[in-house]
Amino acid sequence: MKVKIKPVQPTEIKDKRIAREVIEQIRQPIPASVYRRHENLAEQIDKMIRK
Repeated sequence: MKVKIKPVQPTEIKDKRIAREVIEQIRQPIPASVYRRHENLAEQIDKMIRK
């Protein structure tokens, strides 16, 4: 019997690599500076809304 091998497209390999990189970035802890920035933005938005 002959086994037919499906050729792998370069885009498939690229997509898997990109997906792995994104997953690694998501799993990294969020820096404290980002939390501070979000808190400051939330305070500014609250001040604008209350006026």
